[in-house]
Amino acid sequence: MVTEVRDFAGQEIEVKKLVDAESKEAAEKARAPAPSAVDAVLQQIKKKPRLSVLDKSKKDWGEFKEETKGLEEELDSYKKSSNQYLDKVSLQRADYREFERERDARLAVQARRRTDMREDDF
Repeated sequence: MVTEVRDFAGQEIEVKKLVDAESKEAAEKARAPAPSAVDAVLQQIKKKPRLSVLDKSKKDWGEFKEETKGLEEELDSYKKSSNQYLDKVSLQRADYREFERERDARLAVQARRRTDMREDDF
């Protein structure tokens, strides 16, 4: 776990990344000597790297998923059933089209009855 402090919209945000223990980044963090007083002053003076909106969103989404454990399982089930939503929408469309046909037929029958009733009045 590597923790970095970055600047995002004027706020300092801690970004935690999970890295492989054998990676170059993990090796650099492990070899870093203990910070001296001069290093601490330089860290305060040095500008912090900026955090992009995309990275901030990714971080926030990861934190949200950690807070709601059941959400991860639900998202995985939706990923596996990607076509179900499209099938559901196409069925709704088909049902609506059938309803419209039936409605048009009923209206046509009603219109014929009205015209027949008007002709009988004369």
